[in-house]
Amino acid sequence: MGIIGEWGEHHDPDLSTYWPPHDEPEHIENRTWIPGMEKVLGDAFQKAFKNKKVIVRYAYEFNEYEFGIYWDSWSQPQEIVRGYEEMIKLGDRWKTQPIGGEITWNWGDLARFRSFEEVVADKPTRDYTIEQIRNLHCNHLGGITWANFNEPEFRKNAEILQKAMGYRFVIQEFSYPVKTKSNSPFTVSFKVTNTGSSPFYYDWPVVVSLLGPETKEKVWDTVLKDVKISEWMPGENWSEEKERYMTPPPVYEVTQKVIPDNPLPEGEWIIALSIADPSGMQPSVRFANENYFTGGYHPMGYMGVNRNISRTELDVSLFDDLRSDTSLRYQLNNPDKHMENKPIPVILDTDVGNDIDDVLAMQMLFNYEKEGLIDLLGITISKSNPYSVEYIDAYCGLNNRWDMPLGYAYNGVNPEDGGYLRQTLDTIIDGQKILHPRRSLQSEIPEGYKLQRKLLAEQPDNSVVFIAIGPETNLARLLLSEPDEYSESDGVALVAQKVKFLSVMGGLYGNEFDFPEWNIVQDLEAARILFDKWPTELIASGWELGNKLLYPHQSILNDFSQGYKHPLCVSYKIYDTMPYDRQTWDLTSVLYAIEPDRNYFDLSPQRNYYDRPGRVLSFLPFGAGKAPLPDYQRR
Repeated sequence: MGIIGEWGEHHDPDLSTYWPPHDEPEHIENRTWIPGMEKVLGDAFQKAFKNKKVIVRYAYEFNEYEFGIYWDSWSQPQEIVRGYEEMIKLGDRWKTQPIGGEITWNWGDLARFRSFEEVVADKPTRDYTIEQIRNLHCNHLGGITWANFNEPEFRKNAEILQKAMGYRFVIQEFSYPVKTKSNSPFTVSFKVTNTGSSPFYYDWPVVVSLLGPETKEKVWDTVLKDVKISEWMPGENWSEEKERYMTPPPVYEVTQKVIPDNPLPEGEWIIALSIADPSGMQPSVRFANENYFTGGYHPMGYMGVNRNISRTELDVSLFDDLRSDTSLRYQLNNPDKHMENKPIPVILDTDVGNDIDDVLAMQMLFNYEKEGLIDLLGITISKSNPYSVEYIDAYCGLNNRWDMPLGYAYNGVNPEDGGYLRQTLDTIIDGQKILHPRRSLQSEIPEGYKLQRKLLAEQPDNSVVFIAIGPETNLARLLLSEPDEYSESDGVALVAQKVKFLSVMGGLYGNEFDFPEWNIVQDLEAARILFDKWPTELIASGWELGNKLLYPHQSILNDFSQGYKHPLCVSYKIYDTMPYDRQTWDLTSVLYAIEPDRNYFDLSPQRNYYDRPGRVLSFLPFGAGKAPLPDYQRR
């Protein structure tokens, strides 16, 4: 509630005369404090936010309201009486309202430190901060904007603080039947303790799911009734000497008979727990257990439906790293207008392994899919190097798409390793490889054009958006293909029936430069076939466009969670020496293909290539606004 006062911090003017003014010898009505403003704000915020938590700066104000606290001077000796002791007087307020704030290290006794990194590196100060976190049941701390989270020593110290604050739900036991029938009720039970400092303040639903043992994809789920996670409380009475709560956290036991609304699918499955955001029922709160699958699921064991199984215990090698999972997201049940229609079916044809911008373009598509904007049907690979299959397979898994159909241009172009494929696959950080491929060329990867035929045949007419960001090998083979087990149509007829348009990165269309564009000349005959025979609208993004739009190195270095070991960031660093801003050739084709109505680019007048319709992307006319870089943290 930072609305009035200096810096919006409710002082100068103050809300009350509880403390002397900061910058005056005494309080003066309507100058250093505003009588009645406390009630005006309290009533307004209480009315406006009936279902949300409100936090205010000082614990001694708004006594008639159940607001949380955002104290901005944790660990600061000068603020003990005004801050810490007043918050202690609130008693059990922390059980229903969030308590937190920030560590302001540039004044008072903490001014002896030159950075936040030095604050947390000092053990007495760190221990003192943890004691306050535990006693006040803190669940968030800010004031760390300028900290370098890529610095290993700071990251280690920050994790110590992180583990002390907020909720920390640990599953101790989980019981379920090894076998059940499709239509029969079954009972699950588990025990959980909160070893953190605060509760989770909303009763988000606990969900039991069945996952595919190979794909890890959900095949069935149900919400456990009447489980109130907001009541899973931590311990109390922290002992600094013993480093634990003297009143230990309660053990909460949940036992529930599950009555399936729909028959369970027959087979062998993995039973898992998750906590979902109720607005979209996506897994969003995680337990502090190592058995974890990317996407927010905690696998517990194997379970048979109408089938006996020979195993129950999971192999720990199946688990994913909880800390590096950036796939969790919120989703609305009432999506906004740009999500009213069904997701756009998309096929990507890429030469990942040649230039580095393919990786970021691929990540854009995964992020579009997570937003529900597209359905990424499959990825075909136009670089004929075996490491490209392993890299893309592992990268799909990183985005929780181990099931992604892959195709490959056998006997195609660019068989060399490239500048980052094998190197990234071999990279070990924190004692583990950062990519874990499950498929290779020995996994019977189909021909790229055959996969394209299969995917097209399964889609509605005039629906698929094709994106090609490499040599046109697979697309040319598709156009020349004959009827097969997937479709009675030849390639040109199948494309004409199923494809809405093709967005291709290739060619050079401006007058400023004059040289052969790379994607086109790598397989020149394939490019000729593409422009000769492609039967639907073709939108080309030329070299000159992406050459002028540079993706900033600061984003690669700072914007990705666990960026020091994120495969995209590592690949960028391997590809060339940082810092460098890289052209966005392939990204322009992706951006236009998915959001053409956003008017990031203008289109040339329609041209005919061998009597086929085609247009070229260009910058908007001068004065109409230049094409902005999209928000790739969101996209």
